[in-house]
Amino acid sequence: MSLIIKMDTIKTEEHLKKAIPYIMNERKTNGLHYSNSGILPEQITNTFFMTKKRFPTRGNRQAYHYKFSFSKDEKISPEDAFSFIKEWVEGYLGDNYDFVCSVHQDRDHLHMHLIFNSVCRTGSKYHYKKGDWNRIVKPLTNRLADKYYTGHLKEKDETLDYTYNYKKGKNGVDWQARVQNDMDQCISMSKSYSDFKKKMVTKFHYQLREGVSRDYGVYLSLMPPGKGKAIRSYRLDTGYMPVDIEAKIEERYIMSEIDEVQADDMVSYENSAKLHREISLAVQDRKLDWMMSRNYTFIPYQTLSDYQKVLVRRTLEAKRMYRRTGTLLQMHEQSVRTVKGMIGEMREMGVYRKIGGQQIQQSLKQKKPEQQKMQREVQREVRKWRQK
Repeated sequence: MSLIIKMDTIKTEEHLKKAIPYIMNERKTNGLHYSNSGILPEQITNTFFMTKKRFPTRGNRQAYHYKFSFSKDEKISPEDAFSFIKEWVEGYLGDNYDFVCSVHQDRDHLHMHLIFNSVCRTGSKYHYKKGDWNRIVKPLTNRLADKYYTGHLKEKDETLDYTYNYKKGKNGVDWQARVQNDMDQCISMSKSYSDFKKKMVTKFHYQLREGVSRDYGVYLSLMPPGKGKAIRSYRLDTGYMPVDIEAKIEERYIMSEIDEVQADDMVSYENSAKLHREISLAVQDRKLDWMMSRNYTFIPYQTLSDYQKVLVRRTLEAKRMYRRTGTLLQMHEQSVRTVKGMIGEMREMGVYRKIGGQQIQQSLKQKKPEQQKMQREVQREVRKWRQK
């Protein structure tokens, strides 16, 4: 049994305006939230900004967001957890800062949130000093843990490297090169992307999670043995995203087939392979057109801008590849929201627009026989593509 505290910063006003209503969400808190700056999220947010306006400071930090998570086997009640966080805030901040705290009960473990202003009510800025963890945070947390019969604050494993810099870690270890080398070895051993993820966990002993980012699409979060901080695949060198990994595995099987071809037949094989790739790409383009026009207004894929094409591919790849591998519920929900947001963005910028059922029926009636024949051919090719 243990308790974990994660400290984050809120650097924009927009982020602060969203964060306060989030931690006060009634569906998550069931009323267990408290603030010394107001009752409603709008009132609390306005109080934060009024304090900043009264005491202008430099820097872009708007507030601090602390997250307290109990382990799953803790038996503390939501009411005791609420008393815990209120007493913790009183002991750590007093009444010197605008703050709001809450208890979330929507997970398989209780967790608390605390957001407090970066500017004190007397005009100074909050400053976390070196040594505050052992001098203030740890004793305060463990004292309350004893009072409410929960586990103490979880300590870092001294044998692990917690540095954020993956290129130059503890003792000069290049963790990024090590991760990429392990991924290359695993790719050479894997039969598919799913097999790759399984082997990274079972054979290379990585902690692996899967998520979706609006800017990068599907990504992997990898933490190798001996490391205390994970790295996301889009922070590695080019060629280590899930889409790239899948392509490398497929290419390896294609190259093994090419090696089996006799030298005399190599030219004809390359020509046929080139023709097959061109046909495959054409079919995929038509598949995209068909998928977008089935329930939406028809816009040919080739007529989209480069940015729109990238967004369409990234969205379809995210929907196809994301499988919540090792992903926690909160990260999974965030990934699902990201995919929905990407789809919504495509709609807003006019990549495709949904039309009603009656309009679909009317458009089908108005189609010429040649168009219907072409559509049947495209559907037939899509079915063949799926079978492959």
